[in-house]
Amino acid sequence: MASGPPLPGTATEYERLRATVAQYFPVYETRITPYSLVLLVHLDPATLEGKFDQLRQELWGQFFVPQLRREQGEYLVEVVRRPKRSAWGPYVNLGLLLITVASTVSAGAFLWLSYRGGTSLHTSDFLYGGLYFGLPLLTILGLHEFAHYVMARRHHVEASLPYFIPVPPPFLLFGTFGAFISLREPIPDKKALLDIGASGPIAGFIAAIPVTLAGLYLSAHAPVLSAANCGPTILGVNYGNMLIGLPAVWSLFQSLLGINPSNLHPLALAGWVGILVTAINLLPAGQLDGGHVARALLGAKSMYASWAALIILFGLGFLYPGWFFFAILVFFLGMRHPPPLNDITPLDTKRVGVGIVAVALLISGFVIIPIGTPSGQFALQNESSASVPPPPGFAMADNISLTIVNQDVVPRAFLFSGTVTDVVRGANNSATELTGAALASFLANSSWVIHLPNGNTTFVNGTGNWSIPRAAFSTIRAMDGTATLLVHYANPQQAVVTLRIAANQLCSPGVASSSESFTTQIF
Repeated sequence: MASGPPLPGTATEYERLRATVAQYFPVYETRITPYSLVLLVHLDPATLEGKFDQLRQELWGQFFVPQLRREQGEYLVEVVRRPKRSAWGPYVNLGLLLITVASTVSAGAFLWLSYRGGTSLHTSDFLYGGLYFGLPLLTILGLHEFAHYVMARRHHVEASLPYFIPVPPPFLLFGTFGAFISLREPIPDKKALLDIGASGPIAGFIAAIPVTLAGLYLSAHAPVLSAANCGPTILGVNYGNMLIGLPAVWSLFQSLLGINPSNLHPLALAGWVGILVTAINLLPAGQLDGGHVARALLGAKSMYASWAALIILFGLGFLYPGWFFFAILVFFLGMRHPPPLNDITPLDTKRVGVGIVAVALLISGFVIIPIGTPSGQFALQNESSASVPPPPGFAMADNISLTIVNQDVVPRAFLFSGTVTDVVRGANNSATELTGAALASFLANSSWVIHLPNGNTTFVNGTGNWSIPRAAFSTIRAMDGTATLLVHYANPQQAVVTLRIAANQLCSPGVASSSESFTTQIF
């Protein structure tokens, strides 16, 4: 057991402690160290759990803490002085809660603004953001921590009220890093350890289920936003270019409801955060809830699970850098989970089953890449140009065709433009590149017919370049969706003309080129 403040050195104090322990367990040997009193005892496994818990509570009231362990076939009760802890007052809990309410309502306002397709915040965004995101998210987190608190009190373990952790959005998109309670005394036994550790995630997960289902239902009836709606940008964070990873349980809910929404309601995002927080807390590492569960199930061997989880987090950090930060946090919080005071009484079958449920929640709710950005990738294919019989009054005509392939996982909006980049008249040694007035005269006779992928046709005359206005964008579906652009160019003067046709992607996430072009010569 970790050393605490030195014990008093009087024989009377030692005898009093020995007599207290002897009321519950026969003592046959006493050992005194500078920091503890070690008593070798006889015990009855049938009454061990109840008697030790009574001893723990009695000594806690006397400002001492006992720990029961087995060494070399003998049972030892080691008594140390209860460490002094300075507890924050309830005003700290209340202050953090109010700040977290403000941060999650603000996060909800940004999400609601993106959901409705707006570009500027209004008072109603904060109202609906708080109602559909801030309130349900804090309810999930609050029930998570309240379950810890109730279970701790049930096992007669002193615990604080929840401390919520606010993070202003968009530095953390959802406005909070969760919450925690502080256990103000050691956990008595494996049963209490598992009950306290597993209760929070299970309660949070149960609360997240109806929130998620209701959010998915509302998402199925959400406004359909144009692919040209880029979403609001708050302090450099674009809420329109955001993808969330889907946990297995989320995908199951979508399948059961038969929906695959493209515009997620903030209520669904609150449920998603609740599921993800549950899974993260159940990682079997250190002081996390999953660390409590692993220590109860595996005993001292849980250290291997703790290090394995840390190594996996560092590995996943190469796919999602946020896991690096979380792995460092777990490491500094401590990898070794202290044993409960009674590390001998085994778990019953019911609690082993609860531990298995906790593992299932971890697997079903964890996401390797929680939040990402669409790739924005697209390509031009099947580019071609072919001379066609010119219309009456024209000396040359050509059809240019190209296919746009949207390689992104979300639909994308495109605009198109065309430019004459070079005109050469004559042939061989007499070829002359047109410039100045001659070039302007040639371009003034240009005629364009643009057949857009959206089914519209645009006519442009008297200019060497054109561009489709934003309002006339063309949407190309996700996952290798294709669309064809056909451009007809004609001119009453014969020449060798170099054309560049460009496809420009709207709302590019910035991780890929927003423009691709095709250059060809026509005669």
